[in-house]
Amino acid sequence: GTGHTRLQVDHYPEYVSSSNNNDTASKPKTVKLHQLNLLDFGATTDFLEKHRPDIIVHCAAERYPDAFETKLEESMKLNVESTKHLARECKRLATMAVENDKNGNTTNIYAGPYLIYISTSYVFDGGITSKEYPPYQPQSKVNPINNYGRSKWMGECAVRDILNNPTTPITNDNKEGVVATGGGHGIIVRVPLLYGEDCCDLSESPALEMMKAFLPSSAQQTTITKRKNLDHWALRFPTSVEDVARVLKLMIDRLVENKFPVVSSSSSSDTYHIASPHGITKYELMQLQAQLLNIPVSQVKERTVGDSSGPPKNSAPRPQCTQLDCSETWKALGLSNDASGEQLFEFVSLDEGMKRALNGFL
Repeated sequence: GTGHTRLQVDHYPEYVSSSNNNDTASKPKTVKLHQLNLLDFGATTDFLEKHRPDIIVHCAAERYPDAFETKLEESMKLNVESTKHLARECKRLATMAVENDKNGNTTNIYAGPYLIYISTSYVFDGGITSKEYPPYQPQSKVNPINNYGRSKWMGECAVRDILNNPTTPITNDNKEGVVATGGGHGIIVRVPLLYGEDCCDLSESPALEMMKAFLPSSAQQTTITKRKNLDHWALRFPTSVEDVARVLKLMIDRLVENKFPVVSSSSSSDTYHIASPHGITKYELMQLQAQLLNIPVSQVKERTVGDSSGPPKNSAPRPQCTQLDCSETWKALGLSNDASGEQLFEFVSLDEGMKRALNGFL
């Protein structure tokens, strides 16, 4: 989303074009964005061949479990097939990017892009079947219980099997036959429930949509006729996309400097977790937001009620808790204190993050 766009704008200003040729550090900068339909494989291939990126952060997905169920085939194509295609193209570019120098010798001039695939904590089941309980490490047993989680796990498998396995043959989608084997670099990053600090619509994040019942700017605010049940059973770990972007920036810097651990076809050596440690239920999150916005408690009780009886009814199955252990991420980034075992990266507090996220709706 917009937070990941600022991964380029805020953290890599040296690569951002200016709207003024006489730009100074004090002047605003603009980014040229290219609209690309990842399901148009031909256009995607042409784009990658033309721009030859060093890093691809693959965030595109149908990320709402309930919406996923209503358009299953379309969602599977976006979450799985587009990921397979990107993995194949990254591997092909890494393998085929050679050129002859002035002496006629073949020189590898482009190593191909790193593909950073954004996955989800919903690849885990909370222990309901697997009997493996959180917090989850990268090598913990996966067992997604809804189609959204299954699609993201299938995307992870595509990155590992196609891109990180040097023996997997790659075919060009536009031509028949095997192109090459070998080459390619893929990294999987699992995240929990995310929220943006500059959303234009409350519906952009499940972490904010509850405020539709209260904020005057919401069209739904005046149409509430009965109390809305909010999940008070599942524990979530809302994480700001700003924090995710900061960690990705550190990861990318180390990749570029060849200081990041070498990836392989191992099921865990290519996988990292980024998640805030602040756990909360959806109902508690709504209460926090209402408190920050000075909404009277009486109004909150009048319009909402917490439901702790079990998984939300009439929706896609959800695990109760899929907290992610990020210790391997901090080790890989040199951000763990070996003496105390504490992380050196600080996530924004939930109070402060929610203040920023809701500020634009006041």
